[in-house]
Amino acid sequence: MVLFEVMNTPENLPEKATLLDTLNLPGDLKHLCKQDMEQLAQEIRNRLKAVTDDVGGHLASNLGVVEITLALHSLFESPKDKFIWDVSHQCYVHKMLTGRLNQMFTIKQYGGLSGFAKAKESEHDIFGAGHASTALSAGLGLAQARDMQGEDHSVISIVGDGSLSGGMCYEAINNIDTMKGNFICILNDNDMSISPPVGSMANYITSVRTSPIYNFARNKFERIVNRIPGIGEPLVRKVEKVVDLMRNTIVETKAGVLFEEFGFKYLGPLDGHNISVVMGALKYAKSYPGPIMIHLITTKGKGLSEAEADPVKYHGVSPQKKVVPADANQPNTTTPEPPKRLSYTQVFGKEIINVARTNPKVCVITPAMREGSGLVEFEKVFPERYFDVGIAEEHAVTFAGGVSKGGMVPVLAIYSTFLQRGFDQLIHDVCLQELPMVLALDRAGLVGADGPTHHGVFDYSFLNLIPNMVVCAPKDGEELRQMLNWSVNSGKIVSIRYPRGSVPAEDGSLPGAAIELGKSQLLLDETAQSGKYDMVLLAAGTMAWPAHQVGTALTKEGHKVAVINLRFTKPLDEETILHYAKNCAQLMVLEEGNRPGGVHSAILQLLHEKYDGTLPKVHSAAIADEFANHGTQNELLSDYGLQAEQLQTRCELLINDSVKA
Repeated sequence: MVLFEVMNTPENLPEKATLLDTLNLPGDLKHLCKQDMEQLAQEIRNRLKAVTDDVGGHLASNLGVVEITLALHSLFESPKDKFIWDVSHQCYVHKMLTGRLNQMFTIKQYGGLSGFAKAKESEHDIFGAGHASTALSAGLGLAQARDMQGEDHSVISIVGDGSLSGGMCYEAINNIDTMKGNFICILNDNDMSISPPVGSMANYITSVRTSPIYNFARNKFERIVNRIPGIGEPLVRKVEKVVDLMRNTIVETKAGVLFEEFGFKYLGPLDGHNISVVMGALKYAKSYPGPIMIHLITTKGKGLSEAEADPVKYHGVSPQKKVVPADANQPNTTTPEPPKRLSYTQVFGKEIINVARTNPKVCVITPAMREGSGLVEFEKVFPERYFDVGIAEEHAVTFAGGVSKGGMVPVLAIYSTFLQRGFDQLIHDVCLQELPMVLALDRAGLVGADGPTHHGVFDYSFLNLIPNMVVCAPKDGEELRQMLNWSVNSGKIVSIRYPRGSVPAEDGSLPGAAIELGKSQLLLDETAQSGKYDMVLLAAGTMAWPAHQVGTALTKEGHKVAVINLRFTKPLDEETILHYAKNCAQLMVLEEGNRPGGVHSAILQLLHEKYDGTLPKVHSAAIADEFANHGTQNELLSDYGLQAEQLQTRCELLINDSVKA
């Protein structure tokens, strides 16, 4: 896709020229004095606010890394030197400084910049990421490859303290002692992930940050570096002189922290918003002959009082709606907006409380997604039955297995994209051992602006192939409630996948039978299951109502059409599917998931194995075998022909072609 045209319009930008807009970045950073650096940091924060006000995006995390990013690009030469951003939702400033400043108002927009590091977007984005705890492993790999090839450049992994709850970080740390050359890890300690961090490592880092044991080394370092004047000679040069003078004493105080036991030299904790201090620490680290960790204390949301006060709310923000003043001379003809529908997440959050009240064995597990999974109220009502295990998806799955083995009914609330990380655990630790639980898969399907790292489009494929797995998908909020209540009492391993966004307007408008394992729901059939059909639509989850809309329109045109809400994609309703397959000319499978190995594949396999006779023509409406880009959900659905109008046109063409043949 081609990026949007430059969107830095007068409406978006300050009237007078700023350093940010006049400097040749990142090269000119090396020539700025401390005062200019601090001014530039403020201008960047202003621009971040303007961008996210206009198009939304990750705000608080980027406000917190301004000085760190400026220091990196002042002292190192990207892309020769490699910056690896953990999660990478905090790389907006990095994008601004590496040739993408004039495209920032396209971030997370269809055809615009990604909201994460993306290697195809820029040579400066060394390693793409959207999930946590990957930067240490990737950075170590890059550093070892450098050393094996005799190259000379720096590798820096920027890791948030919340990411240290993820198992991959420890697997990487366990291999630090194999690293003989320079490798820099920046521990960006803002005491937050999306929610406040949990667990022993978070408590340990807090103890390091607050312990008086470390004050001497920290204060000594900061006192010396802070003597650098604010104006005059470029800050880079001054920092180099100071660090060279104090190199032998800069970390003479033995920190004795856990990281040093694993093989890191440890420096910190230091003020991550003091540009001179950050640059001094990085300058020292750049020439250190081995792995070194710089522990920087930052404030998530720095510089914006609202974001500092509520970093959870400002982690990701929506565009601010522009208010158009009413014309006093014109009558007020506006109609009140219809009441806002609940999101699927809200439906789940409310219903799981009802379920837990009815069933005292139900408990809920989340891998650091309390707000995102709608569990804030559940934690308040049932604190003893709520477990936030941190950014540790693999652990979450096996932990749920242990809870199940212990006699409880665990509900693992997890995004579809994050369950991918627990795939092996789901096979080995849960399904192989037949341990009943419920997987509440939020954000299944196309999630929108977060893009390919966050689209939940693979779960149909990877869950359908696991023995002992039950996979179901509700068509609306009411069916989600039904499935949740059924699943906790089923004694089975059940995945309920539901999308991001609001429940359909039709929610609850069509009375349905009670949930029964492997049974579908007939949404439309005016022939009362008799005669031949021009088209049968088999729809999974989110595609059920669009299929119903298409079927209704085709019926009005005089076509014989049946629409079936599958409800279960494993096990399939074989009896119903085989009945309609025998009596139709065309059959279309609709799913908001990747085609390979998905629902379409499962139905084809069923027909080939169980159907005796000439197969109907079986068509697929799904996401192509590719990584879907970012954009609004509607834009992406349109890209793959999954909007109701597109599906209707396609069905009409197929029916007409069949008649002609």
